[in-house]
Formats: sequence, C-alpha cells, structure tokens
Amino acid sequence: MSILGEHYFKTSNAVYCYGLSCWELAVYGYLRSRAGSKDHCWPSMQTIAAACGCSDTTARKAVDELARRGFIRKVATYATDRKGRRRQCNNTYYLLELPPLPAPKGKLTYHEAGTEDVEDQCTA
Repeated sequence: MSILGEHYFKTSNAVYCYGLSCWELAVYGYLRSRAGSKDHCWPSMQTIAAACGCSDTTARKAVDELARRGFIRKVATYATDRKGRRRQCNNTYYLLELPPLPAPKGKLTYHEAGTEDVEDQCTA
C-alpha cells in the first residue's frame, strides 16, 4: 500500500529546539514537505490549514510567526488576467536556513533520588 507515493523530506532535528508551538511546527513541516528539494513552495492558506488540521486563522498566525522568527520568507505573488486586472495569488514561501539556536536559559541541574546536593558534583 502506497501512502502519497512514499515521498519523504528531511529537516534538522534542531527545529525542535526553538520553542515553536505545535501549529508552527506542523506548518513548517508542511511547507518543508511541499518544497521538496527546492527552497520554495506556494500552497494556499486553505491548503496549509487543511493539511495541518487547523483553521485558516491558526495557519495564518503560524506562517506569520515563522516569517517573523526567520524560518521562512513570505512573498505576495500577483497575476494579471486577460483584462489586465492584477490580483493576488497564493503567497510564495521561501524556506530559509534555520536561525541560530537560542542560548540556554539557565544552567541544568541534575538531581538523583536519595541524594542531598548533586548540583555541586555536576558543576565541579
């Protein structure tokens, strides 16, 4: 049984270190899968929302946040019809290199059950 032609996409495991919401991760993964080996894709907002199982508003917020944080670049795309009228089409989404990882927020402290103060041992 074939599932969508069994196509796969690669993304860095580092994407989980940025504190993205589940919707932002879903939208980023979907855009990454649609781009394939290219660095861009142009699905409609309705298509993104349907594929990610969320509302258009949630998908739009996720796209805006991904763009704000430097994961993607969103470019409005326009077409001209036969009568010369210009209208907006689907946006083009360019997938960018992952931004630098955020610095750790604090020092990790490990505790084992039954020990009084393991923190000193970990920092020594």
